[in-house]
Amino acid sequence: MRIRPILSREKETSRDYNNQELKIHRNRLIQIGALAGLFLSFLLYSAFRIQVVQGAKHRDTVVKLSFTNRKLPVERGFILDRKHQPIVVPTEMPSAALDPLKLAYVLMERHSHSSGRLSGKENKKKREKIALNQNLQNEISALSSEFADALHEDRYIISEKLFAAIMRGQRFLYLKRHITPEEIVALKKINLPKGVLFYPNDISRHYPERTLAAHVVGFTSVDGEGMEGVEKYFNIELTGTTSSIKAQKDAKSGLMFIKGLPDIQVTGANTVVLTIDSRIQKDTEKILQNGLEKFKASYGSAIVMDAKTGEILALANAPMFDPGRKHEVNPQFYRNRAVVDAYELGSVVKPLTMLGAIAAGNVTAETDVPMDFSAIWKDGRPWTPKDHINVSMGTIKPIDIIAKSSNKGIAKVAELMGERSLYTLFMKLGFGMPTGIELPSEATGILPPLKQWTSKVNLATHSYGHGITLSLMQLVQAYSVFANDGYIVKPHVVRYIVDDNNDILSCNSPVACGRKPTRRRVVSNKQAVREVMEMMKAVVTRGTGTHADMRKWGYSAAGKTGTAELILKGVKDGIAYSQDRNRVTFAGLVPADNPRVVIAIMFEDPQGDPDTATEKEGKIEMRKDAGYIAAPIFAEVARNVMYRLGVAPDTEVTVKKKGKEVKSELPVTKPVFPPLPSPERIVMPDFSGKSLAAALELISELGIRCKISGHGAVISQNPPPGGPLSGCKLTLSTSRKEEADNK
Repeated sequence: MRIRPILSREKETSRDYNNQELKIHRNRLIQIGALAGLFLSFLLYSAFRIQVVQGAKHRDTVVKLSFTNRKLPVERGFILDRKHQPIVVPTEMPSAALDPLKLAYVLMERHSHSSGRLSGKENKKKREKIALNQNLQNEISALSSEFADALHEDRYIISEKLFAAIMRGQRFLYLKRHITPEEIVALKKINLPKGVLFYPNDISRHYPERTLAAHVVGFTSVDGEGMEGVEKYFNIELTGTTSSIKAQKDAKSGLMFIKGLPDIQVTGANTVVLTIDSRIQKDTEKILQNGLEKFKASYGSAIVMDAKTGEILALANAPMFDPGRKHEVNPQFYRNRAVVDAYELGSVVKPLTMLGAIAAGNVTAETDVPMDFSAIWKDGRPWTPKDHINVSMGTIKPIDIIAKSSNKGIAKVAELMGERSLYTLFMKLGFGMPTGIELPSEATGILPPLKQWTSKVNLATHSYGHGITLSLMQLVQAYSVFANDGYIVKPHVVRYIVDDNNDILSCNSPVACGRKPTRRRVVSNKQAVREVMEMMKAVVTRGTGTHADMRKWGYSAAGKTGTAELILKGVKDGIAYSQDRNRVTFAGLVPADNPRVVIAIMFEDPQGDPDTATEKEGKIEMRKDAGYIAAPIFAEVARNVMYRLGVAPDTEVTVKKKGKEVKSELPVTKPVFPPLPSPERIVMPDFSGKSLAAALELISELGIRCKISGHGAVISQNPPPGGPLSGCKLTLSTSRKEEADNK
């Protein structure tokens, strides 16, 4: 009887235990369900926040990561001379680039013999290991030296760039932009696996005539941005435009066009046509460079301007440089000193002062100018200008003031004018303001304001070019007053800009589009202009500029010498001038009776004319003044300009006797630009095998435009030879070829 209650209690205990276990499991399930519900709610909330609340933001992120907008490179436009001879031509050049991260892996594999793809953390650790591994550092340094030798670059710069790129995990690094075929050959000799080094093509610039008009056209950066000259001034006009290409990126950052290739709208670059005449420019550069070497000057400049229109036919600076190899010379050579620098030019200002005085009636060509300076005081004592001619008392004629370059004489003329009249004259001539030439960084020069002309000393020195500064371009503009009956013309170096359809977009030079040149009146007395021109003719025939006399070639010339002492640097109090270092200038017009051109020549610090060398007290002395340095260079330049322009002689030829023979030095003139045949009657020539220079010369003669790719000899062309030329555009493909047929 007692056993049953015991069993009953055991069953109840077991049932309670089971109920308790079920309760525990139930609670656990509830907890898990609650946690799962919370987690699901969190997921739903997060999805809602990402998809709805922050949807736009994340969609933009996905688009940025998956798609790219890539601009296609666009060629810059041509730069041509006034007769459409190419000076700057767009082309393509290879660059040297590598994959720094791949190079790092290759070097690690060589040392660790490991392989396999690494995770992001492993990549970072591996790059850190490379940085810490001395052997690898030495190998990268050695490799950088090989790159530097092949590319003619600094090995330390390449090494620093390479290390930095590896540490950043870069997949692309330029070693050098725009390399030569010889540099590619040298790079390929370096022992590296395929895919580390590669040679992408970059848009570049080609200069068929190398140094020709380098200071005018300037150059671009490796990224195609204009840095100097016309390239900089017309950077926007020379740069073509294209719409961006939007495409999806693949795993290797390549472009995928799922909906097919997009419609790319490309606007071709414009062409800038200069006023420069390539032949006159080349002649002027050669003569200027020869003068620089002969006289051992620091530098020199020359400008040839059409006297009536203001178009610059030549603008040269020496030393010169090749824009295609600009990295090989001192950046100081890039400086367009004829435009961006202003100087004290000295006595070349005297004819301008004389013009103002005669035009205002202060003096006449027959006036006896008194030489009494007792009324001028400086620092408490009488002051007299320095002069190289002995006219301390008495009088002097205006023609002798100019012909013999008398400082005292022109100072007295300025005294008769007065400060305000001379200041107003200089303002009208454009002193102290830019000419507006289409070149960057033009100098304004210095013309002290009238309130600073506090004494007659200022008036006197300014009258002969001291205390005021001018650029050579400002001087040329001022001298145009003698060719235009009292007007000056605005100088231009660009004729017009045309688009890729040969439609004129803008006319910079008015005469290029049938309009009158831009002029500004300085004086209204035409007789005064003619009288001063006679004085400047006397400079050349019997004065300080006889080496500029062109009568032996049948031409008359008028001009003025200017010899200015250089200002010493480092002087603490005031301004001090050197006693033996000069800046020499000659400015003039040819032919004198009906000027076609204004020409200005300047040399800085010439050592002297070796043809005048004499020994004195054991030292060699040479003439350094403008009449012996700048004047003969003016004559040479002017002679070539007359020949190139086909200007007939205007005066009796002076002959030289040699024995019994009488020899004339009169040049044979001829039309410079013979008319081209009608394009409809010309067929497309065969360019294959020709050098790039020979092809460009033929292209310019035909008056067609071409797209150039590469360097060397022509291997293909489109359209083929024999077809009609009218309306065609020629495309040349060139390759490096050591021996090209130049026929």
